[in-house]
Amino acid sequence: MPRNRQGTQPVRVPTGGPQGQRQQLETAQQVIPLPDRQSGGVSPVGPGPNGGVPVERPDVFGPTSRPGEPLTAGAPAGPGSNGIGMLPDDVDGFLRAIEMQYPSPGLRRLREFSASRTRDAPPVS
Repeated sequence: MPRNRQGTQPVRVPTGGPQGQRQQLETAQQVIPLPDRQSGGVSPVGPGPNGGVPVERPDVFGPTSRPGEPLTAGAPAGPGSNGIGMLPDDVDGFLRAIEMQYPSPGLRRLREFSASRTRDAPPVS
């Protein structure tokens, strides 16, 4: 067994597993040794009694830090920034381009449905 590196746990593997598993587990722990919990090493799961990275927990019931932002900001619908503005203004042309790249009966029906809705829509004043 190799020498214990400073700040790491010794290699420990359970017994009674399938043949060859013990050697695999030993090799894996030698390549990436486990941190020593008693020395106050950084915990990968967050803060704890043995050290760790401090996590700032938001006050979910406290006042908002963005009072002017709509409640639906980030949602795919409603007011606020939602990324939908990145879609082209010409939806029919957009669907036509997708159908040319990935032809399928479903995309054809979607494009035809979209085109029929655009034709039947009243003009925007």
